[in-house]
Amino acid sequence: MHQVLSSSIAIIGTILNLVAIFVLYKEGLHRQSPFKFVLNLFVSNFLMCSVCLPIISYCAFFLDADNIGPCPYYGYIIYSIVGTAVLNIVLISFNRYFLIVRFSLYHRIYTARNIRIILVVVWTFYPTLLVFPLTNIWGTFTYDNLRFMCNPLHSNSSFRVFVLVTTVIITVPTILFCYVEILRKVNSSFRRVASVHSGVVQRMRNDRQLVRTILVTIILFTCMNLPFIMLSILDPHMNKVDLWIHGFAIYLGWSNSIVNPLIYSTLNYQIKSSLLGVFSALFKKNPNADFPKVIAEIEIKVIAVPRRASSHETTI
Repeated sequence: MHQVLSSSIAIIGTILNLVAIFVLYKEGLHRQSPFKFVLNLFVSNFLMCSVCLPIISYCAFFLDADNIGPCPYYGYIIYSIVGTAVLNIVLISFNRYFLIVRFSLYHRIYTARNIRIILVVVWTFYPTLLVFPLTNIWGTFTYDNLRFMCNPLHSNSSFRVFVLVTTVIITVPTILFCYVEILRKVNSSFRRVASVHSGVVQRMRNDRQLVRTILVTIILFTCMNLPFIMLSILDPHMNKVDLWIHGFAIYLGWSNSIVNPLIYSTLNYQIKSSLLGVFSALFKKNPNADFPKVIAEIEIKVIAVPRRASSHETTI
């Protein structure tokens, strides 16, 4: 069952994330700073499905506690990629926060140079941290015959607590803070616009779409990742809670790499319209036929009072 589930998630996730990456490059969306962080999320999810899950399947078939082979290096690769994927979610949250709530600072923070620095830090944070257990300086990678991979969180309780607590602190409060502030900004902006303009039907629809996207992102990320993190802290040796609960939490977390491209491809109109164009070209008898794209953007209207009105648009 483990091999079947991991292989299924790997195949589906690899295809979905690869298509999403292709669409971002084909339409040139990767040149826009908000989409650069979405692209990085798709890349990390792609690596999770195309690299991590096949490694776990291999370990389940060929390795055991008496014959771990290069398993520590496999564990290093897996946890580095998974940690980076989680940090990419945080990057998207910060980017949306400054794009919507602190727009006056956005272009000063998200310059081309700063974006490169941010991405380098994110992609090197967990690989650097996991060098400690890989070299046995602090903790070590030991084979976990219940999770079918080498785990750096079993041998040393202090390292386990440090990594998991740091991950929780970096992710959950940050994401919640950013999205709560975004919701407050959207609601306050809507009230100000409504008080000045009578025709706000379209803006109301856009705001509702934004709120829906934010809520889906928060709920799915929390529900799919928090159970695994909490069980890893409270029951690292899997002897307090039923094994099927651990298994469910593990596959729920891995499935997030499938859900992420679906969320952004469904709720982001630019990515969605680009996908429709790609599939139209692939499946229509006449690939050159025109295909109407859905062109819509979520507008956030911010009115400065009392001197003058200003507005900006962003796509979620």
